[in-house]
Amino acid sequence: MIVPPDGLVLGGIAPALTLLVAAATALILGTVRADARQGGAVALLGLAAAAVFAVRNLVDPGAHGATFGVQWVVDGASAGLAVAILVGTFLAVLLSWDAPVARVGDRPEFHPLLLLAATGGVAMVHAGDFVVLLLGLEILSLSVYALSAWRTGVREGEEAGMKYFLLGAFASAILIYGVALTYGATGAFDFASIGAALAAGAPGPLALLGGAFVLVGLGFKVSFAPFHQWAPDVYTGAPTPVTAFMSVVVKVAAFGALLRVASEAWPATVPSLDLMLAILVALTLVVGNLGALLQSGAKRMLGYSAVAHAGYLGLAVLAAGQGLASPTTVVWYLLAYTFMNLGAFAVTHLVMHDDPQGDRIEAWQGLGARKPGLAIAMTLFLFSLAGFPPLAGFFGKALAVRAAFDAGWSSLAVLALLAAVVAVVYYTRFVFAMWFARAPRAIEVAPSDAARWAVGLAAAGTVAMGLFPDVWYALVEGAGAALALVP
Repeated sequence: MIVPPDGLVLGGIAPALTLLVAAATALILGTVRADARQGGAVALLGLAAAAVFAVRNLVDPGAHGATFGVQWVVDGASAGLAVAILVGTFLAVLLSWDAPVARVGDRPEFHPLLLLAATGGVAMVHAGDFVVLLLGLEILSLSVYALSAWRTGVREGEEAGMKYFLLGAFASAILIYGVALTYGATGAFDFASIGAALAAGAPGPLALLGGAFVLVGLGFKVSFAPFHQWAPDVYTGAPTPVTAFMSVVVKVAAFGALLRVASEAWPATVPSLDLMLAILVALTLVVGNLGALLQSGAKRMLGYSAVAHAGYLGLAVLAAGQGLASPTTVVWYLLAYTFMNLGAFAVTHLVMHDDPQGDRIEAWQGLGARKPGLAIAMTLFLFSLAGFPPLAGFFGKALAVRAAFDAGWSSLAVLALLAAVVAVVYYTRFVFAMWFARAPRAIEVAPSDAARWAVGLAAAGTVAMGLFPDVWYALVEGAGAALALVP
C-alpha cells in the first residue's frame, strides 16, 4: 500500500497526473506505431479517466481542500474549470481524428502536446500561488506555441506560430516581472497571503505596479484588448482543430487563473486594479465586436468573437473579484463557451476541408440546402454565441451582465448590452449565407465521422445548458464559498 506524504492529497492532483501518464503513453506509442490514431485513442481514454477524477472533485465536498501546502487548491471553481478544459480537449481530439495528414495528424507528438497543454491548463485553474500558476502557464504555452505552427511550409501557419511565440514570451516576461514586484511588496507568493498583506494596509506603488503587470500578462492570454492582436492572426493561421482547442482551453485556463488572482490576491481595498480591469473590459467589448463586424472569414470572425466574449467574462471576473458576485457565473459561462465556440470551429473545419479559402463567407452560401445537418448545428452555435434564448450563450451573457449590475458597474453592463446588439449582425450574416444565399460552387465537406461526433456533442451541450441552466449552476454553486474571498 502506497501512503502519500503529509500534505499531499492524491485525489486533488489526480486529473493532472492522469493527463501526464496519458501524454507519455501516447508519445511512446507514437514512436513505435505508424498510425497517429493510436495516440488519439490513448488521449481519449486518458481524458475520460481524468474527467472522472475532476467530476469527483466537483461533486464531493470532502475532496475540497489544498495540497502541497496551499499551492494546489481544489474547490468547486477549480474542479468545474478543470472539467471544462477536459471537455474541450476531448472534443478537439475528436475533431483532429480524421484531419488531413499533411496538416495535423502526421506526427506522433500531436496528441501528447494536446494533453500536455491540457495539463498546464488544469494546473493553472488549481493554482493557489504564483509558482504553480507560472508553471502551468509555461507548460500550456510551450505546447500551444508548437501546435499553432504545426503546418510547416505554410506561410500562414509559420507566421501564426512566430507571432504567438514572440508575443507570448513577451507577455510571460511581463507576468513574471509582475510576480516579482508583488513578492517584493508583500513577501509572499500564495494568493491568500498576498491578499491579507494588501488588506492590512494601503498598497504601495510597488504592489500596484506588480498587480498591473500581472493583469497585463494574464490579459494577453485571455485576449483582452489591446493585448488581443495575436488572436485573429493565430486563429486564422493555425490548423482549425488546433484553433478550436486554443480558443477554449487557453481561455478557460487563463480566466481561471485571473479569477483566482482577482478573488484572493487583490482585495477590495485595491480599487486601482479593479479600475484597470474595468477599462480593459470596456475596451475589449468595443474592439472585439467592431473587429468581428468587419470580417468576411469565419475563422477570423470567430477570433474577434473570442475577444468579445473575453469582455463578457471580464465583467463576471470583475464582480467576483470584488466579492459582490459568485465565481459560479465565470465557471458556468466558460463551460457554455467551450461547447458553443468549439462547435463553431468544428463545423468550420468540416466546411474548410483542405481549402485555405474555405472559411470565407462565400463558402457558406447554400450550406443549408446541401448539408442541412451541419447548417443547423452552425446556426445553433452562432445563435448561442450571439446570445439568443434559450441557448447556453444567452444565459452566460445574462449572468455576466447581471453580475456587473449587482457589483455597481452599471455603465459596463449597459455597454455589454449594446455590444450584444452589434454581435447579432455579424453572427446572423453567416446564418443568412447558409440558408438564404445561393451557392456559387459545390461545397465539399470533409468526410469525418469523428468530427461529426464532436459537432453533435457540442450542439447537445449548447442546447442542454440552455434548456437546463440550473443543473450545472447548482453543481458548482459552492464555488463562491470555496474561494477564499478577501473582504
